[in-house]
Amino acid sequence: MSNPYGYSNDVYQQQQSNLQHPQPQYSQPLPNSNAHQHSQQQQQHPGQQSTGAQQQHPNQFNFLNDPAAALASQFARSGFQQSNQYIQDNFGTISGDIKYYFQVSNSYVFKKILLILFPFQQKDWSRISTKETGINQYLPPSHDINAPDLYIPIMSFITYILLWAAFQGLNGEFHPQLFGYLASQTLAFSILDVVIFKIGLYLLNCSQIKIYDIVSFAGYKYVSIIMLLVIKHTVGSYLGIFYYLVVFVLIICLSVFLMRSLRFIILPTNGTNSTVNNNVTSKQRKIRIQFLFVYSVLIQGVIILYMSK
Repeated sequence: MSNPYGYSNDVYQQQQSNLQHPQPQYSQPLPNSNAHQHSQQQQQHPGQQSTGAQQQHPNQFNFLNDPAAALASQFARSGFQQSNQYIQDNFGTISGDIKYYFQVSNSYVFKKILLILFPFQQKDWSRISTKETGINQYLPPSHDINAPDLYIPIMSFITYILLWAAFQGLNGEFHPQLFGYLASQTLAFSILDVVIFKIGLYLLNCSQIKIYDIVSFAGYKYVSIIMLLVIKHTVGSYLGIFYYLVVFVLIICLSVFLMRSLRFIILPTNGTNSTVNNNVTSKQRKIRIQFLFVYSVLIQGVIILYMSK
């Protein structure tokens, strides 16, 4: 074959050979080919990978096996159990204990109001207990006139607010903000009353009683306050100076009722009228009686005078 381009025969034959038999061309590998192979190796040997990770972190912290963490968990569990027991002792259960304080009847409400206003006729102030399922339990208010309840305190609390607002309206001094002001003020006095009595029982190291009992006895004063409001705005102008005598008598009646009712809480007695707690000395007994007098006469008297003005 002749060379049309004028090249040498050796060069021209080499070019023709390359055109007839092309050399294979090799492309560069993809960048992620190594990563793909590495992922396949990880899928084929997962156990070896986890073992290698553990070998890479031999000092990794284990929370479950740490003694300090176990001790903290034990303290937290103990604190939760103690707080739960405290709530059960002082508040009880909503579905169980609170129903006890609303088991009232019409005859009980009528007799209880008369007992608050005229307590001198009552001879026995001890509560009636019954033994059911081997546990001593007190009878509900519907079966025991001396049992505390929450129906009369709550209803008298609401009646006092409505009655006071009604008398203000009759005097031409009513405005809508009166309800909020009176409700907040009355609630503040009630909370202060309960806190004072609870702190006094704690300082005197008395037996634990439920908060419902304290709220109940602290709320009975609204019965006397309602009576004073009615007397003041109806026949108070005709009584003159004798009105203050009526105020004094109602305060004394409420004080006698509270002292005789709370006596079995501050100084619990058994059937023979002897003190159950033999650790109470004569000095401690005297201090408890003084606290009972201050709370029932002075504190309740000041609150009644202020809220019935």
